[in-house]
Amino acid sequence: MKFWDRLFCYFPLMMTVATVAALGVFAQWPSGWSVLLVIFVLYLLPPMVQRIMFRWAPLQLGVSAIDGKLFSSWLASHNIQAFYDALPQLEALLRVIPGFYSMWLRLWGAQIGYGVEWPVRMDVLDRGLIEIGNRVVFAREVELAAHVRKKTEGGGSRVLVRGVRVGGYAFIGAGARIGPGAHVPSNANVPERAVVDVNQNFGDVVRHPEPAEAEFALS
Repeated sequence: MKFWDRLFCYFPLMMTVATVAALGVFAQWPSGWSVLLVIFVLYLLPPMVQRIMFRWAPLQLGVSAIDGKLFSSWLASHNIQAFYDALPQLEALLRVIPGFYSMWLRLWGAQIGYGVEWPVRMDVLDRGLIEIGNRVVFAREVELAAHVRKKTEGGGSRVLVRGVRVGGYAFIGAGARIGPGAHVPSNANVPERAVVDVNQNFGDVVRHPEPAEAEFALS
């Protein structure tokens, strides 16, 4: 494993240490500045680090190998966001405040329209790779995932990375899964627990930009 890969593997631990330190500062010297420090560490530092990292190593869309020989910007991004996977309450808190979650996703690089309704419980992976139109409604426990990872022989793996697009005024039913490269058209009604597969245009056939991407299908 390359040095930078290993470094980003420890990012969740570094976030934990930084959060405890910021809370310690707030406990010792409670003030508006220490509150801002806690907010900065919890919500602003990770997207800033990811944006800087992508400037240095742009994210590669499509299929790529994760074998420890070359630095994987997607894997680094995955580790940067892992802190929120471990503590989903942090995101849930933003979703109960109108507009805050959409603004936070924009910090990651996502394109979010106005009036989007987010449930308290849902999973958004690869936060910078989603494009959501105006007034989209998400029911509970929806999953938006811009990647699928598969194991390969020899201990390595391959990952498919493509953005997720949801058109304006669409409704996404409870428990639906939307995969990488998937597109939900405007005004569409995705039933509960439906799967919009890899590179699928909802209600239409699947069209893979590269033949190798077909093996990453969700269903």
